[in-house]
Amino acid sequence: MPGALPPPFLAITPGVLERDAGGGFTQTHDAMLRAARAAIAGGVRGLLVREPSLADGDVLRLARALREALDEVDEPTWLGLHDRVHLASAAGAQAAHVGGRSLPAAEARRVLDAGLTLGVSTHDGDDRGAWEGADYALHAPVFTPVSKHASGAALGHDGLARFVERCGLPVWAVGGITSERIGELASTGARGAAAIGAVWGIDA
Repeated sequence: MPGALPPPFLAITPGVLERDAGGGFTQTHDAMLRAARAAIAGGVRGLLVREPSLADGDVLRLARALREALDEVDEPTWLGLHDRVHLASAAGAQAAHVGGRSLPAAEARRVLDAGLTLGVSTHDGDDRGAWEGADYALHAPVFTPVSKHASGAALGHDGLARFVERCGLPVWAVGGITSERIGELASTGARGAAAIGAVWGIDA
């Protein structure tokens, strides 16, 4: 049985953090933590940490800081780690998430601690093997992304609905998600939506 699935609205970190020449973090690190606390205060209850340029130790420290921020809320919250399957338990996360360039979901499942949820990123044209072994899927781009270049043409309402029907897993829409557009997803069958740029206000 899968562990906890993401909440209906999920915030994904923008993937912009890196170490500076002196070994310290860029100012963006502090800006992200401030933005995370503001998002949590505004009602966000799920965070997916996706920072590909950071070393494992830095990702772990960041994830633990975000876990602490989430734990200040007196209601259930959710934390996931993108591409760092081996760190999920140590970070206090409920889930690990793999992208298209990560381990296949079925292989990630072999190393993920029992009881944790496994997510996978999917795109138009993927076959069923791309998500076999996962508990949920993020599907993109539904609309033109706010924070980064699209990996394909925007799917729109109908394209998302077709994927939800074909996938068989709970699906979260990604790409160009704003508060104004969330209502457009209601009849697609998607379980929720995930956003980057609309949450952080940081160019990715």
